[in-house]
Amino acid sequence: MKDIIVIRDSNVAKLLADKTRRQILALLRVRDMSVNQLAKVLGKPASSITHHIKCLKSAGLVELAGERRRGNIIERFYRAAARHYVVSYALRYEEGESLFRDHEKTVMEKTVAALENFGYKVVDERKVTRLLNEFMRLSQLMLERLAERQVKSSDLDTPALHLLLHMLLHLELYRDERYRRLMEELSDLIVGGRDDRT
Repeated sequence: MKDIIVIRDSNVAKLLADKTRRQILALLRVRDMSVNQLAKVLGKPASSITHHIKCLKSAGLVELAGERRRGNIIERFYRAAARHYVVSYALRYEEGESLFRDHEKTVMEKTVAALENFGYKVVDERKVTRLLNEFMRLSQLMLERLAERQVKSSDLDTPALHLLLHMLLHLELYRDERYRRLMEELSDLIVGGRDDRT
């Protein structure tokens, strides 16, 4: 199982729009399971789960983990192909762009509005929203680059993998001049929140 798979195909990304498929992937990241086990846990018919597994497997998001024979019946067990899936930033510019942009705009506006909950004041909300969008874009692109650099699975548990990815992401962003300029601009536009006790 890989740590991260970057999804660059819009048809594969659309598979993740289905709640049942997301639930299947979440379960298969934890342990190998058969169609019958998944059907029981999710409360869905086995035929429905079989269809979802077939779609996920053909997209490379799920793989066969093994088989177990019980009498004349062969039970297949599946696992997620990765511990994390990242939908490529580039897909935002393909079909469905306006829907995604509307959602992204809402997220940005909510984030800017929530800054005061943490003791920050925003000098120019429109500019901060635009800069936050750029921050998201740079972060996403850097995460994709990190995923592409991975040569073998890390075998880390989830908290350690999250810490590693978080640290590497910040390290790579810090090395990027655009990111440092962006942080300077944001620092000028978002005031307060400093605490001398640290």
